[in-house]
Amino acid sequence: MSNMEKIPSGIRLRTCRACGRKFEYPIKGGGATRHHCGDCVDVPADVRKLAERLSTRVQDLEMEVKRLKEKPPGPGGLPS
Repeated sequence: MSNMEKIPSGIRLRTCRACGRKFEYPIKGGGATRHHCGDCVDVPADVRKLAERLSTRVQDLEMEVKRLKEKPPGPGGLPS
């Protein structure tokens, strides 16, 4: 049985845009929004916006590193 099957109807597993943590939404009485977990909702909006940009940049860099590791080296031993 997967995690999605264990989550009650109407509740979905989401990823926080600011910190990248997985959280269930909507939870009755919970502070989380569609885009931010309960912890990040309490962070000032300008700080949260910066965290979102940094999180996106880190994800992009991680994908680029993964792509470069998978790519066979070109002439001179460097990825082409």
